[in-house]
Amino acid sequence: MGAWGSGIRQDDFVMDVIGDFEEQLKAGNSVAAASKELKTKYTEEMKDEDDGPLFWIALADAQWTYGELDPEVLRRVEEDFESDQGLARWDEGRDGRSKRRAVLAKFIAKISTPNGRPKKPAKIVVRAPKFQAGDCLSVHLSNGQYGAALVLAADHSHAEYGKNLICVLDYLGSEKPTLDAFHVRKWLKLTHHSYQGRADCAWYGTVGFRAMKDRIEVVGQLQLLKSDPYGSDTYSGWARLGEQVLLQREWDARGA
Repeated sequence: MGAWGSGIRQDDFVMDVIGDFEEQLKAGNSVAAASKELKTKYTEEMKDEDDGPLFWIALADAQWTYGELDPEVLRRVEEDFESDQGLARWDEGRDGRSKRRAVLAKFIAKISTPNGRPKKPAKIVVRAPKFQAGDCLSVHLSNGQYGAALVLAADHSHAEYGKNLICVLDYLGSEKPTLDAFHVRKWLKLTHHSYQGRADCAWYGTVGFRAMKDRIEVVGQLQLLKSDPYGSDTYSGWARLGEQVLLQREWDARGA
């Protein structure tokens, strides 16, 4: 993590703290409750001579933005400024420290006056996974044929970012796949280019699904097996679901 400018929000750590604060508000917490949660989460960072001052700056910025700056938080920012705490990151480069101090002085002057137009917390947008674990999917591919894929997991641990783990089967036909293809569990193994035989399994979020929803159909439901793939470190887009079977067939036909 580091700073890429002298601005208040031109720092990775500051943006992480503000991001976590806003996530708390979106979840329905008050400014006070969000602040308490952040103090707990960043307990160790608050003790650090570099990150500690940045934490209070980030918290002050977030609280002021939403109209409830705690006087104690303002006091901590002012004390760090007066004692030159947390400026080491800006020692490199010509006039880096002086530029940072000028930015901080302007920032403190701003937040010392109540925010006349506080920002309203964003509402959480619930985006559930598109399918249930065990759903058998028929995929109408770009060449007009059909592929098959099995949904292995539905993860809704984050309300706004539901996702499905989907593994593609080694199926390509002019008709939609029947449940027999899913019972066999012949996973598509990718050997073209540098894939080295891994199964075509990936996580799919909610972005881009609307454009593809008419090409994906649930044709049945199966109970998952212990032998089914259970994870992936790959994320993919819905437009690519099943398309690898076409590339693999071309590769195999060339005898590569």
